[in-house]
Amino acid sequence: MKKYLFIFNKQTLLVVILSFLSSFISLRFQISMYIDFLFVGVFIAFPLTFTLREAFKRRERALQYLSLFKGSLQSVFYSFENSKLEADKKLEFENIAVNTSDVLIRYLSSKAGDAAEVQKASRSIAEFIHINRKELKGSFAVKILLFLFRVNTSIEFLLATKRHRTPWGVRAVVLFVVYGFIIFYPASLLNDKGFDIALWYVFVMTVFKGLLLISLCNVQMLLEDPFNPDGFDSIRLNDFKFTGSIAGSFELSPATIKEKKVKEEKEEGEAEED
Repeated sequence: MKKYLFIFNKQTLLVVILSFLSSFISLRFQISMYIDFLFVGVFIAFPLTFTLREAFKRRERALQYLSLFKGSLQSVFYSFENSKLEADKKLEFENIAVNTSDVLIRYLSSKAGDAAEVQKASRSIAEFIHINRKELKGSFAVKILLFLFRVNTSIEFLLATKRHRTPWGVRAVVLFVVYGFIIFYPASLLNDKGFDIALWYVFVMTVFKGLLLISLCNVQMLLEDPFNPDGFDSIRLNDFKFTGSIAGSFELSPATIKEKKVKEEKEEGEAEED
């Protein structure tokens, strides 16, 4: 039940209060006016549709780049696991990768965080590769740098998504028109129906339309931050957390190990001939 009431907030309460006050004042002082709500609807429908579409696209692209981040980081990790690096070096890189993932997920799920900390953790991967470049073959280094490029691209996009929202001006126009509609709708209703109607009828008609509009605005606001851990439609960030070998580091079969050894010996023989 809670997830169905999540779209109701302080703005919803304000709409209810304004609906009652505008209905009471319009009836009490017999205020009526003609308003062309088709014109008002244009100022609500188009901006609201635009912001909802853009917020939804941000959420979908965030899912895409979270998947790319985890997949690329896993690829780098598995590549190092298959390399000739010493075991302690492999463990060191695993800790670096896990820390990078933890820092990113922590930043995305927090309301206030330091993006520089995420970028610093990301640079630690490149620093590790640079320090151990002599132990990495040329083709292996190129492959690692390709995956690293994807990791960095994903991180920068996710940081930008967290820090930047859809244009505030468009959302401000929608809110302004919604509140204006609630204030002037009772007077327009009385212009059509006359003053011989009950207060509860005017109030119900006003608050019903107002709640529909403000609920759509609230949904859009919730989609603004797709990483909000308190939202019911938010991304489950823990699904994209890299946990290293715990997440399923693999063991090669004896046949695969033998095939790999033969391939390495062949490559070393070719290098000696050159």
